[in-house]
Amino acid sequence: MKKVLCLILCAALTALIVTACGAPANGGAGETKPAETEASESNTADSEPAGGHALTVLDKADREKVTATFKSTETGDTKEIELKKETSADEENAVYSSYADTALYDRVVISSDGTETPELAFNDYVTGWDLTPGRFYPDCPSDTDKPKYERKSFDYEKRTKDVLIWTPEDYDADSAEKYSVIYMTDGQNLFNRAATSTGSWGVAESALAMVQNGGEKCIIVGIENADGWRDNELTPDIGKVTQEDYADGHGEYFSDFVVDTVMPYINENYNVYTDREHTHVCGSSSGGIESFYIAMEHPDKFKSVGALSPAFLLYTADTWVEYLSKKDFSENAPLIYLYCGKGSSDQLEQALYADTVVMPQTLKKIGYPEENVVMKLYDDGIHNEMYWRAIFPDYLKYAFR
Repeated sequence: MKKVLCLILCAALTALIVTACGAPANGGAGETKPAETEASESNTADSEPAGGHALTVLDKADREKVTATFKSTETGDTKEIELKKETSADEENAVYSSYADTALYDRVVISSDGTETPELAFNDYVTGWDLTPGRFYPDCPSDTDKPKYERKSFDYEKRTKDVLIWTPEDYDADSAEKYSVIYMTDGQNLFNRAATSTGSWGVAESALAMVQNGGEKCIIVGIENADGWRDNELTPDIGKVTQEDYADGHGEYFSDFVVDTVMPYINENYNVYTDREHTHVCGSSSGGIESFYIAMEHPDKFKSVGALSPAFLLYTADTWVEYLSKKDFSENAPLIYLYCGKGSSDQLEQALYADTVVMPQTLKKIGYPEENVVMKLYDDGIHNEMYWRAIFPDYLKYAFR
């Protein structure tokens, strides 16, 4: 977001450095009961508990001790486990493992040698995290440091817009089994780990890990928003904005572009399902509010929307109620996954947090089914790709459940 981002980016990056170097990474889903931390215990592959699920950690460095603190965003409960060292770094990566129950915990903080990660998603779709790059990417069965994708240019207003289309390495254009599709904003930041100072979204890694662990096959279509038109493109035009810098939003045009231009191209040229049940849309910040808008405009075309750190603050709660109350969700109500942080040194994320937590109540007022709204918060969450990467597998858990 234009001026706001420029003013606050430095603070966000400072917070990132502090966190990566060992600052506490506590947080959860809003109001929860105090965490009940169980005594630390050592688990090994030979002591898998009933209902347990593996967690694997890869690291190029040999660590004396690696600890996983599992957390529940629903109850606030935590459980600390020392991971067992399976192999040493002499075999390229040191591998550490443990078990925990994904029915009880959905996040994990990994600590070693005085440092700790942010809260990372832990579920049946992402059972491993590769710490080798130092930025916490989901572990997956193939080398995706540089995921390969196709680039397609489309006419867009009086210019062109690039769309990046990622398919898994074993993508089969002729198979009877088709692929689901996730449409995403900010395609320039989704795949390339050098895209930003905090890496990429790691969506290819997350998607491959999901398939490895029994989830649906999918392709990811990222629409680029890297030029100076980003705020214009990703601002829904639903009423009077709260910040004049965003008064000329062309979100309706972008929404139509996705639905009327990009989707038909993908449906015609790729081996994908074309129905609503296998189609999703996701984004963050301005991309989060635009993804939400696209799904609300076309509930018959999207099964779910992931709105991470969404810029709902561009409109008042009353404006959102007025807009949403005109929509008909009686037959189709996409699953809405909301995430936001409120890191103490990140003023932008704090501002977004205040309006994100109101949205479930706004949706309730217009009769939106409560069971189709998921809210996941992180008290120490920062406004950047590393935190969205850490939580993206959690969105996949709900989108593809």
